[in-house]
Amino acid sequence: MPGQRIEPGSSPFTRVQFTNAAIDDLHGIRERAAPVLRSVFTVLKALDQGTLRPTPLKHYAKTGDLRDCGKVVVETAGHPEYRIVVREVGGTIEIIEVVTVEERADDLAYLLAGVRLGRITDPIRRSDTDRKIARIRKLRSGSSTPPTTPTKGSDTSP
Repeated sequence: MPGQRIEPGSSPFTRVQFTNAAIDDLHGIRERAAPVLRSVFTVLKALDQGTLRPTPLKHYAKTGDLRDCGKVVVETAGHPEYRIVVREVGGTIEIIEVVTVEERADDLAYLLAGVRLGRITDPIRRSDTDRKIARIRKLRSGSSTPPTTPTKGSDTSP
């Protein structure tokens, strides 16, 4: 289930809205790689202005059906590093919901999108995906304590 969105007028964006989990992603990027945020917001502004269109995603077993979503590549240091997963809300291009903003490595952005949108419905596959997300985040942070994973229907990420 998608998270709550920021109300219009409280954001510098007109069409782009953020789930709470996507906002958490942005805070995490600020803590891990603050310079990347400028590139992320530049891409989001182009998306908001309609000068950039997301590339459609597909249905894969590991992520679930993300065909109603698209990805936007954020390039830093000359190579793609981050992915922004978005979806159009209400069948129109007037509102674009940011589902996740994460590193490209290990398909983390797509796995999170599948979980956050409830697209991974098989309990075993969901459990495997939650463990994989936790493992990727643990390796990234160097933490010895694994992060918690969202529960079914949760709209926030660990």
